[in-house]
Amino acid sequence: MTEIEGVGTYRLPNQWQGQRLRRLRGDERHTAVLAIGCGMTVRQFNKLPADKQQEVHKAYLALMSPSNVVPLAEPAATRAIPRGHLSDGQKLAIGRWLLHHKASLPHGHFGPWLDKQDGVLAGFCEAPTFKGDRAPVNEHIAA
Repeated sequence: MTEIEGVGTYRLPNQWQGQRLRRLRGDERHTAVLAIGCGMTVRQFNKLPADKQQEVHKAYLALMSPSNVVPLAEPAATRAIPRGHLSDGQKLAIGRWLLHHKASLPHGHFGPWLDKQDGVLAGFCEAPTFKGDRAPVNEHIAA
């Protein structure tokens, strides 16, 4: 939120306003973003003097600056597995991830490693691909 003398407070559009603004194209969209942020219609915004429009544009750029974005936390070392029904592609990706870790661990360490993983269901690993130390039964899944 930024206060602009002679115009008022400028706020970035909310999610609902953003969805409405995506329908517009070109300069109309940018002008509408600036106008809505000031609580004006596009017609009212266009009647503002050029220097006030420029101040609103500077306020918009300041609010959109990457320095205002809070950095995300470091990604977790473990991979979160989504809940619910998984598509075949997701199942294959999880299977490849599990096979990669199983291959990198010494004999007998996969089960304890699996127990430490949050979100990984042991039932997911009961497929013939992960039982024992022999080669995968379903090699086409592992590829």
